[in-house]
Amino acid sequence: MLALAGATQAEPLQIPVRAGQPALQAHWYPLPGPQPQPAVLALHGCGGLYQRDGKTLDARYPEYRQFLAALGVQLLLTDSWGSRGLGPQCSTRYAERKVSVAERRQDALAALEWLRQQPGVDPARIALIGWSNGGTTGLTVIDSKRSPKAPPLAAAALYYPGCAKLMQNGAPAMPVLLQLGAADDWTPAAPCEQLAARWQSEGAAVQRISYAGAFHGFDSTRPVRLRTDVPNGVNPQGVHQGGDAAARAASFEALRLFLTQHLKLDEARHHPPAASQ
Repeated sequence: MLALAGATQAEPLQIPVRAGQPALQAHWYPLPGPQPQPAVLALHGCGGLYQRDGKTLDARYPEYRQFLAALGVQLLLTDSWGSRGLGPQCSTRYAERKVSVAERRQDALAALEWLRQQPGVDPARIALIGWSNGGTTGLTVIDSKRSPKAPPLAAAALYYPGCAKLMQNGAPAMPVLLQLGAADDWTPAAPCEQLAARWQSEGAAVQRISYAGAFHGFDSTRPVRLRTDVPNGVNPQGVHQGGDAAARAASFEALRLFLTQHLKLDEARHHPPAASQ
């Protein structure tokens, strides 16, 4: 497993969003040492933050917390579902979900503003990471055409977002890492590849990696399975979800290099071990 590297226990938070909206529940993982330090806002996918018991974080988030801590990066995990009394949304059709991507964008903007106000956070070294629905939300956060605009970000790393409905998004002002599964039948890679190509043609600093044979959730350690309970994929019989060992290892290394460069991390000091397989 990844080394803890000084990671602290979570500090539970309630972040105000806007009038009429519930406060955003979050977990804040600050790091000891010289301040201020870089930080990441992480946006969960449709499954939410927790395992089935509703209390234990899904294995993804402690692993990324440890990975980021080893780099010397603090983490803010927000919970758009639990804040509204909701559980996982993956089995709900997009049109029937009670929380839209636009509402999640408001959550993210509030969380980014909270991070910028923390004395222990370097506001010039804040990045965003999002998975699946969180990645789609991330695409709306970095969309240069939307208002209100997001606070300045140093970088954004998005995993297998849904790009099909966001093809007109404005080119981002910050470096972006898009990591996609070429075999993804939930949020297909092709629209994201097309979007990234357009952004690149417009001069945006976009790095796009598509992993051959990898499905949705390729950075997981769970085996690939067919989920017949998900109605939002390409095929009516369901979607495939699960890890791919090669893509997983490569994606962690790509993220390490990306954050090291754009959060201006000390490469000699912060070199975490590779993710466990």
